[in-house]
Amino acid sequence: MLVPTVSSLALAASSSAITGPVHVHDPYKCEATLTQGRWLDVGETSTPAQSVQDWEPEGCMLHRYQQKDLGDCLQKGEQIIFIGDSTIRQLYWATARKFNAEQAYQEQHLAQQHTDLSFRYGDISVVFLWDPYLNSSKSHTQLSSASLPRQSNSAEITSAIVLIGGGLWHARYLGDDSLPSFSQAVNHISFFMDKTHALLPQTRGALTILTPVQIPWYESLSEGRRDTITPDRVKAMNEHLLRLSLQQGTPVAWAFSLMSFNQLHAYDVNGLHVAEGVADRMIDIIFNMKCNALLQQEHGYPLDKTCCTGYPPPTWFQRVSLAFSMAVLPVLVLIVYKDIRRTFLPSRHIARALAVLAMTICYCYYADRTQLWDKAQKHFDSRDFAKFCMVTIMLGLLSLRQSKAPTIRGKNSTPAESLNQPFLSRDQTDEFKGWMQFLILTYHYLGASKILPIYEVIRLLVASYLFMTGFGHAVFFCRRGDYTLRRSAAVMIRLNMLSIILPYIMKTDYLFYYFAPLTSFWYITVFLTMYVANQRNHSLNFMICKVITSAILVNVVVRTPRIFEDLFQLLEKTCNIHWNAHEWRFRLQLDSYIVYIGMLCGILFMHVTDALQITDGKDQGSFDLLIRNQFRRIRLAALAFALATPPAFYLFAKNAADKYAYNAWMPYISTPAILSFIIMRNYNRHARNYYSSVFAWMGRHSLETFTLQFHIWLAADTKGLLRTGMLDKWFGQVSEFVGLSIVFLWICWHVSAATQTLTNWIVDPSERRDEDVAEGNEKKEILPRSKTREDLTSPMRIVDGVGEELRSGVQGIKSLIAGDLRVRLILIVVGLWLLNITY
Repeated sequence: MLVPTVSSLALAASSSAITGPVHVHDPYKCEATLTQGRWLDVGETSTPAQSVQDWEPEGCMLHRYQQKDLGDCLQKGEQIIFIGDSTIRQLYWATARKFNAEQAYQEQHLAQQHTDLSFRYGDISVVFLWDPYLNSSKSHTQLSSASLPRQSNSAEITSAIVLIGGGLWHARYLGDDSLPSFSQAVNHISFFMDKTHALLPQTRGALTILTPVQIPWYESLSEGRRDTITPDRVKAMNEHLLRLSLQQGTPVAWAFSLMSFNQLHAYDVNGLHVAEGVADRMIDIIFNMKCNALLQQEHGYPLDKTCCTGYPPPTWFQRVSLAFSMAVLPVLVLIVYKDIRRTFLPSRHIARALAVLAMTICYCYYADRTQLWDKAQKHFDSRDFAKFCMVTIMLGLLSLRQSKAPTIRGKNSTPAESLNQPFLSRDQTDEFKGWMQFLILTYHYLGASKILPIYEVIRLLVASYLFMTGFGHAVFFCRRGDYTLRRSAAVMIRLNMLSIILPYIMKTDYLFYYFAPLTSFWYITVFLTMYVANQRNHSLNFMICKVITSAILVNVVVRTPRIFEDLFQLLEKTCNIHWNAHEWRFRLQLDSYIVYIGMLCGILFMHVTDALQITDGKDQGSFDLLIRNQFRRIRLAALAFALATPPAFYLFAKNAADKYAYNAWMPYISTPAILSFIIMRNYNRHARNYYSSVFAWMGRHSLETFTLQFHIWLAADTKGLLRTGMLDKWFGQVSEFVGLSIVFLWICWHVSAATQTLTNWIVDPSERRDEDVAEGNEKKEILPRSKTREDLTSPMRIVDGVGEELRSGVQGIKSLIAGDLRVRLILIVVGLWLLNITY
């Protein structure tokens, strides 16, 4: 069927059709940033000071600017100008705090009211001009200067941002003349403002913005202010600003009014000024308008500054890949489905797998590298986290199923034993991965990394994944002894297919999708450990010594300075690969022992199983005798350990000062916690025989859900959330979340099957048409086939054997590639190297 391919294409096309027209008037979200938004934390069970901290513009993510960001945005000699009354002065101090909070607080304490102010940080200056009536000559001089283009290589001081606002003094002291005076002042100011490019992504030049008249919290005003600063006067002045905005395109920061609308906690005690945190978010809006586009061009991924900025134009490789995936590949798939005897094309299963993978990559690009989709901010709410966890538990309980009877090795298994699942059965490990993946997705979606107890648990879950990596591969090598290139290539290709393709399309890097690199590194480590002197792997003592030796050697390499730095520098020079050695070392150090614990458990599991199956007539070693004679006591001791560990781990984690203290102990404390859960999960045979089918399904697709969540469930390279921009308006946020989650899981399901099919094809291309024959597709060929070009007598036929020689040569190359896995792997590596060098 073509359902997966066609549906994926339809999904991408429909998203363009639905969301495109909605954003056509404001594709870069500049107007939305300046005029729309909402508080994410209003109404939560938080203190008043915390209830107005997370402001989200409509359809994009507000970046919180810090000193380094502003240093990268502003050029040497540029200044930020604030003109107006005390409400604008408050934004001046908010800007100064971003450069140097301590210095700003000291100067604010000593500063006089109703006077000009200046703050300097390096080569950047922040200036406040006291002009409550917005009509002073110095203000007009600054506005006139800011409106002139800056000359190249000019050493003169220029303005990067000019923020102007007032109106409260007009209402307070001018009475009925407040509106005419205010209107005349802002009309004159509007003459100097750039109304063409202010609502477009900024490059260089001054950004001049008017602020609305601050609406006070009237109940908190002093009596004198309450009598003069009336709602009617403030409303009339803001209505005049609205007319300027609508009729002339004058940029006005209407989002400032929304921030304080009906929000008591947004105000200071005097009712006239906003709280300090609100002022910080106000000035962040201005900096997002000015700096996002500039920093996006300079910094690359993560592309987490999504307000008032465009995405980088597609590179040549992205253009070619998107065109091939959305135009050429669907045509090839249709050709394959129409005529399977075109042997120069892959089989139907391979063509469908290629189409599914290609369309998914296109979906990732259009979702996270274009303005077709909105990007929303993450916001942690403990109530939402509890709801996610409750839903996860309910899904697990409602999908409990009994596992199928396993096949037990050995001839001495009784009928009762054959009905019971073994230790860490396949269903159980899939279930284990599944519920952990549910929690990890919840953790990422809600941005819970700042909550220390949740972070501690999630770190433990990641370690559990790696434990199962060591356990599963060690058991496989002990049982099968398959160290062939074919098997290792299949594992590595399956693990890394998505994580290798996505960096070229999304302009990220391989280590960004850290789960696949991490498990690949540890697979290679397990493989080498088990392969060395594998003829002696039957010896338990030898295996334990080998695992310990491997752990020591790998930890020496990981913890020794400069090894990864020099290696990555060599890769940069020879392969144009840019990886972060510090981040990679951090990932490896966090779980540097748990893989070896998993290996040891797998090895002991195999030896314990063999010991329990030995008959009395066979030779028995000391380990076999110990297991057979003391197995019941060993089980009781393990249970006691499992029950005692959770309280001890809880007390330790509770006393951890921060993430850094917890991470320092993580390699050592993860082992008892993981073993405790596994022992309790496997202690009772009835518990082993049941599993959650929903969790197991998620576990079988955990690689795809972990990798693809970066771009089609989350957004902005995991820093935000993906939104359609429409479903939440029509049906509410819950409906949009459910809809996007279903699409996400559906895609992961098909991509999992596609990558498995393509892996098998790469490892053994000779099997690519077997499935077509099995489906009976070849039976269609008994019908008469229309004549082709090769069947006709014409000048296009083979002439003098030249065409036959060419055909024979091509067939020889195809046979060489199809017949030798090493050749295929070399071609893949060389192709990736060439792409790195030229991309």
